[in-house]
Amino acid sequence: MGAIRSVAQSLDPAGEAVEEQNQTIETLATLAESKAEFFELSIRTSLQDAGGPGDLTVPIESVLDSVTETHAYSSKSADAIGTAVTKSLKAFCSGSQDEILGGVGSLISDGLATFLGDSSASDTTMKRYYILTEGYSIIRIDLCAWQYNVEAKGIQSIVEKVGAFVAVKSAVDMSKVKLNTFLNVYARQLATMPVDNGTVEAAIADAKRIHHEFLTTETTT
Repeated sequence: MGAIRSVAQSLDPAGEAVEEQNQTIETLATLAESKAEFFELSIRTSLQDAGGPGDLTVPIESVLDSVTETHAYSSKSADAIGTAVTKSLKAFCSGSQDEILGGVGSLISDGLATFLGDSSASDTTMKRYYILTEGYSIIRIDLCAWQYNVEAKGIQSIVEKVGAFVAVKSAVDMSKVKLNTFLNVYARQLATMPVDNGTVEAAIADAKRIHHEFLTTETTT
């Protein structure tokens, strides 16, 4: 697993088709970067409609940050992608509770492992979103992942797939989300995490506290 353009370092410089192989690698790198740019724009655009009549996902008030990664990998190293993306997530959401962040990271890793292990299609995309608390805020993480099976025989022995991964962090618009609706989404997510009941209860208590403090602040301002 690694940066797509670094694959060129593994090519035989004396090989007859090295120039064509380098061009193929550059094309794959450019394609992955274009996919990542499109994903970020697509996520940001869809977030504008979140919570509206045509999109009943949790609404946001502002986009806080985003992270983009592109990788080249083989089927043997696909599991490492989930680990790398989870590591980025932990840096991305450094203010979140470790156990909850770890649980979300496991959900993402497991989802990516299943997604990246699918070899039935040559060009596939995954899109999901997650909710978690971060300090005194409730945030939404939107993730888009794309993978492409490399068919160029000249480099297939070095790289089997390339992928693009984009995550966008947003602040949830609590003025538009009733506590019951939010807890329904959050609790269902927590229930799928590899965390104990005590952690789930603590996470829900945190979410309720943040929601209550938000409403109290809104009332007094």
